[in-house]
Amino acid sequence: MAVKIGCVPRNRRPVPKGERREELLVAAAELFVADGYEATSMTRLAERAGVTANTLYWYFRDKDEVLVAVADRYLNALLDEHVSLAERPLAEQFLWLVHMLRPVRHLVATVHNRVAVSDAVRAWHAGFHQTFEGLFERRLPRPLPAERRHAEIAAATFALEGAITHELDDATTRQLCEVLADRLQYAAAADTTAAEQARRRPPG
Repeated sequence: MAVKIGCVPRNRRPVPKGERREELLVAAAELFVADGYEATSMTRLAERAGVTANTLYWYFRDKDEVLVAVADRYLNALLDEHVSLAERPLAEQFLWLVHMLRPVRHLVATVHNRVAVSDAVRAWHAGFHQTFEGLFERRLPRPLPAERRHAEIAAATFALEGAITHELDDATTRQLCEVLADRLQYAAAADTTAAEQARRRPPG
């Protein structure tokens, strides 16, 4: 199930600040996904939301701040849904994340492109990865060994991002998620085995 973007309310009654901000984010999400980040100017976004440009800038300093807010909206929706999946096998959680993000793959690509030029997007991107790494690592028998954690997480991340942004059939996507989960499970279990062997080794 994809995260729903929703529709911009067309009535222009006075609305509370929080509700107005949500309307702006709905409009921004629609435009970013349909037309792309670069093609969506702040002026066009204001027109889509039915407000003046000055009103839009009262809520957001620039377009990157809008992007972060839209991405955060998706993140919160993902976290809400993940609650019901937290105890499922790791491979199933990987598969769920791929299926959830594929419909907004262009938004995912935009975030990656803006990481190099925007401090705000870079910070959000780092927080996103940290959040889901923590959720997924809870399904491992123990933490990944410190000396291999960065490489193992990077390998899994790059593979999942490839599955999100490329057209893979369902069978291949599922197999990829199973391979990644098995690799991480093995890395964590191998560290456990090594520690047990070290404890059992007689003093030299």
